[in-house]
Amino acid sequence: MGTRFVRCDTAVHLAVSQAPLEIEASDRSVALLLVHALGTSHRIYDGVVEALRWRGPVLRYDLRGHGSSEVGDQPYTIASLARDASQLLDRYDVTSVVVCGLSVGGLIAQELALSDRRVRAAVLCATAARIGTAAGWQARIDQVRAGGVTSLSEVVLGRWFSPAFRASEPDLVRGYRCLLERTPEAGYLAMLGALAEADLSERARQIAVPTLVVSGELDEATTPADGERLAASIPGARFVLASGASHLLSVEQPRAVASAIESFAKGLGLG
Repeated sequence: MGTRFVRCDTAVHLAVSQAPLEIEASDRSVALLLVHALGTSHRIYDGVVEALRWRGPVLRYDLRGHGSSEVGDQPYTIASLARDASQLLDRYDVTSVVVCGLSVGGLIAQELALSDRRVRAAVLCATAARIGTAAGWQARIDQVRAGGVTSLSEVVLGRWFSPAFRASEPDLVRGYRCLLERTPEAGYLAMLGALAEADLSERARQIAVPTLVVSGELDEATTPADGERLAASIPGARFVLASGASHLLSVEQPRAVASAIESFAKGLGLG
């Protein structure tokens, strides 16, 4: 596994790449790009990567303003965040990719599928074509400006993880609280601004690559109904429900997410 800092547009991003072992070079052409959620980092896919048996390179990174990446120029838009992802693929000489995004990462994955011809398929987790409302995001912006990211912690953690998971994995949940609260306020606010403006309801209908939508059964942030609507709007998309999972389903059920990615990609002759 390799970790490096890569400049994409105006911000330096932390990127983590993992190459397959004992795989012929000819089988490495299709990469997997994993895009994380608001207030988190590439670490939400740790368990997924551990469980995956992907034949090509696996690439993760911290979105601008999150984790160890720079905040960069503002404001953010989903289109500009997708351009960051495209430039990251350039830096790693990726010519063919399956993109998997969760929450805002799912919006970025949708935009990337629409704008980058290297995308062969998309896996959209715990996301929608339009997440929340402009008024709701503005209320969160106002709260962060008044009380910082920490003022949101308890509510956000309640949406990220199911009650059963919070009870069984208290140390892990505390770790994600720490990750959330250490997110730079400028980066968090810029991402909230992007979410307030983002609406791919019409453009999602133009996604032409094979698509899998995965929703958590207990997700209140992007509900199963949101996922079903997204899948219905994308020609030929499939929908899968992760039983018992909440919003950060890649953390709660990494093996199930890895299995869904693998099965979907292998059915297409990828991965």
